[in-house]
Amino acid sequence: MTVEEWSLSDSQRQETVSRMANNISALAFFRGTPIPDDAVQAAAAAVEKKAYTVARVEARTTTGVRPHHETLKAYIRKLSALALEVVASGGAGLAGSAAEGAPAGQAADELDLTGSREFLTRESAEELLAPMLAPGAKVSKVCGSGDAVWMSIRFSTKSFGVEAAEVAARAIENVAGSLVDADMSDIIAGRPEAEALAAMRIITAALGKARLLHLDFSDNALGEKGIRACAAAFVKQEALESIAFKNVGCSVHGCAALDELMCNTASLRRLHLYNNMSDNEGAASIARLLSRCPAMEDFKMVSSRVGHEGGVALAQGLAAARGLVRLDLHDNPITADFAPALAALLASQAHLKALVLNDTCLGDEGVAEVCGALGAGGGAPQLEELELALNEITPQGAVAVAAAVAAKSSLRRLNLRENELEDEGAVIVAKALVGLTALESVDASANQLKRGGVCALAKACARKPALSLLALDENEVSDAGVEALKDIMRRIGKPEALGPLDENMPDEDDEEEGAENDGIELDDVAGDDLAAAMGKAHI
Repeated sequence: MTVEEWSLSDSQRQETVSRMANNISALAFFRGTPIPDDAVQAAAAAVEKKAYTVARVEARTTTGVRPHHETLKAYIRKLSALALEVVASGGAGLAGSAAEGAPAGQAADELDLTGSREFLTRESAEELLAPMLAPGAKVSKVCGSGDAVWMSIRFSTKSFGVEAAEVAARAIENVAGSLVDADMSDIIAGRPEAEALAAMRIITAALGKARLLHLDFSDNALGEKGIRACAAAFVKQEALESIAFKNVGCSVHGCAALDELMCNTASLRRLHLYNNMSDNEGAASIARLLSRCPAMEDFKMVSSRVGHEGGVALAQGLAAARGLVRLDLHDNPITADFAPALAALLASQAHLKALVLNDTCLGDEGVAEVCGALGAGGGAPQLEELELALNEITPQGAVAVAAAVAAKSSLRRLNLRENELEDEGAVIVAKALVGLTALESVDASANQLKRGGVCALAKACARKPALSLLALDENEVSDAGVEALKDIMRRIGKPEALGPLDENMPDEDDEEEGAENDGIELDDVAGDDLAAAMGKAHI
């Protein structure tokens, strides 16, 4: 026996609108913010329309039809939530919600639908995408300065079913001649798998008719099936520079599909993968893809369960590129066994500006190998950001870190959060920071530091005009040590740069607390600057 999907008749829906109008009007009155009757009627109609669309989507599951009483409850919950939203906004909430994706002030020649989540119907999609559907439409977004123009659309947070996807496809095809930037992240949320894949195929087939430079499919529950459903958008793109598949379920098979489908990679400069279950085998597939990317500048494969074997493969694949600018592999258990391969890669990268290796289980041994390539090895001479948080770095590893950063005159950001530096390691690093005038941010939180360690780092931050953050929370500094730290920050003229100390765990044992005999000279910078200014003044 076939169970029909839940639905309401037109008369039932109209009765709901009438009742919602009465409820909204009453709630607004008792809240002390009455809403005009015409606004109430428009808002009630918009509320019902949106709630009904959500309920119709939730009525379908991957295995069939949801029980009618469950769908009805979903409809009622959504009605209630949206009605309260209207009352709280004084009537502005959902009246005219079809235009919600085009914020006030957004230029008519750009389109960004990002906003509150909404299940689109054919009708609501036509309203939202009207600027793209107009004859002769062009979607252009001016970014940066000069005459550079990027043709850009962003459909995020709007969920497309098949009917809405067909509208989107018509809109995309209408602007295909000018479109180069398409953000399709988070566009199938809440849809049953079959419908989501069908919608994705429809939209990406249209995208394939544009000459795209930038493409983002993040935050869609794709998996291998979804990646293959998206293929029409990128498989024949010859000038594609950037593509992202973050949080899409890019498993071992999904990574293999990317390697198989991405044939035109000569222009690819940016590949971002995040929060996937790729493992070593998946990383090996991505490594093969990278070996065909000589122009790669920005590679991210984060939180993807990549171990040392996968890490080695990635490093070897990245060797095809000589112009890496940013490399981010954080939150992967790649361990010290990966470090020699990474060190060899770093030695060949003269343009690298950011290296993010937080939470990669390197330990002192791995950190020494990597930092050796950055220091004595001469790798990444233009490095601006180095992130080594959560790597169990002890004072022994701090020696290698100090040698590496001392050679990086352009270093702006150093993240050593949640290691085991203790005062000894902090002093070693601090001495290396003294001569780095470009520093903007130093994070040594949660490193078992006491007075000596935090004060050494504070003194090392003197004469850093761009310094905006010295983070030292979650350490073990006594109250007296905190006062000494604050005094140093005042003396160097940067009291506002000291981060919060809310999670500091004071150690009141003065005998155990590190002393400040770190050998770092501290001039009274504020006093010196005042004296210099007075010396130049004609009084």
